[in-house]
Amino acid sequence: AIFDRKDDYLYIKWAKAVKNRDFHCCQICGIVGGNLHSHHLNAWNSYPEQRYEITNGVTLCSDCHDRFHEVYGKGDNTEEQYIEFERINSAIAKTSSKKIQVEKLR
Repeated sequence: AIFDRKDDYLYIKWAKAVKNRDFHCCQICGIVGGNLHSHHLNAWNSYPEQRYEITNGVTLCSDCHDRFHEVYGKGDNTEEQYIEFERINSAIAKTSSKKIQVEKLR
């Protein structure tokens, strides 16, 4: 049988706790609700001792989560990669949301 994290009670509890802490808000683009993921800052496979630490998680929408893994790959990810991704993408998200707000005003 293949192990599925979705069958792991501690994982489910961790994922919900991360989303609750982040008020069900993507920490990159700011979207609230929808298809949100709890992303491990230090990877599940490389840092087993941190798997269920809430401080090792961050809430991302599916689009931002997919984009992160497109850039950095899957597995062996680190908190440093996330910090870099957040720095670059938060600036982009804030700029584009301001453009949208300006367009709504016109």
